[in-house]
Amino acid sequence: MIVTITPNPSLDYTYELPAGKFSLGGVIRPLATRCDAGGKGVNVARALSLNGFRSRAVLTLGQTEGQHILDLLMLEDLDTRPLLVKGASRVNVTLVDIDGNTTKINSLGSPISPGECRGLVALAITATDEVDWLVTCGSLPPAVDKGFHAMAVEGGKSIGAKTAVDCTGEPLVLACKAGVDLIKPNVHELRDIVKRELTTLGEIIEAAKEVIEIGCKAVIVSMGSQGAVYVSATDVLYATAPKVKPRSTSGAGDSSLAGFLSKIDAGVEAALLESMAWGAAAVGLPGSQMPVEADIAPLRGISKVTLEPDLSLVVVGD
Repeated sequence: MIVTITPNPSLDYTYELPAGKFSLGGVIRPLATRCDAGGKGVNVARALSLNGFRSRAVLTLGQTEGQHILDLLMLEDLDTRPLLVKGASRVNVTLVDIDGNTTKINSLGSPISPGECRGLVALAITATDEVDWLVTCGSLPPAVDKGFHAMAVEGGKSIGAKTAVDCTGEPLVLACKAGVDLIKPNVHELRDIVKRELTTLGEIIEAAKEVIEIGCKAVIVSMGSQGAVYVSATDVLYATAPKVKPRSTSGAGDSSLAGFLSKIDAGVEAALLESMAWGAAAVGLPGSQMPVEADIAPLRGISKVTLEPDLSLVVVGD
C-alpha cells in the first residue's frame, strides 16, 4: 500500500476562462468552474486509488473548508485518515484559459502545532496494513518546522517503507539528508537547491547527481512537455512526454509521481514510461481532476526512454 502525507491540503477552485480575457480590475465570467480536493499528497493518493491501486491519504483538516475536502474525497471513495486541527484548511484558486495558460493563487494555510505535526506522521506510520511507500508532499503551513518532511522520512524508514518526497527548498534538502529514496523536483526546484541556472539536460543531470550526494537515493526531474529524467548513483534514463493539448497543469506532476509508483515493481524504465502517460493524461483534464484508465491508455506507448540522451538539449519546460 502507498500512504501519502499532506500537511497543507487545499480546496482547489479552477476557473476556465476565454483566451485573452484575464486582466486585473475587470469582471470575468468563466466558461466552467470546478472544485477539487487538493494538495500534492492528496492528489497522488487520489490518482492511485482511482486506478485501482491501494492508497491512503493522511492529511490535516480544519473547519468548514476541511469538511468540504473530506466530502470530496469520500465521493471518490478514497481511504482517508484525517487529523483534525484548529485552523481552517486553505483554499487555492487557478485561472486557466482555453490555450492552457495558467495563473495560480495558492493560500499559505493555517499554522499547525508541533504536536499536530508529530501526530500526522504517527497517523501515517501506525497503519495496520503493510506500507510499501510513504510519500510526503507539498508546502508546509506557516511556522511549521522545515524538517517536517525529513521527520516523515525517518518515520517511514522506521517501519521499513520506501519513502518519496515532493516539496521545495530547505524542506527538500533536509529530506535528502534524512536519506529519502526518491524526490521529484521540477527544473526550477532543482535550480533552487544547487543555486545556479540549469539550461541543458546535461546540466540538469549533473545537478541531480549533486543532490544525490546530499543523501537521497534517486531523483526524477520533471521538465514539462519535454519529459523527465531519472537519475540515481548508477543510472540515467531520459523519457520523452506525449504531446497533448493542455487544459490544466494543476496536479499533473502529482499524477506523474503516482504513475511512477504504480509501476515501480516492474523496474525504473517501465515506471518512467507509465509516469509520462499519467502526467500527460492529467494535463488534458480540467482543474485538479486525476486521470483514470480511459484517459491514460491512449497515451501509453508514445513516450520513449533512452539511456544516452542528448546532453546538449536545451530545456525550457519545468
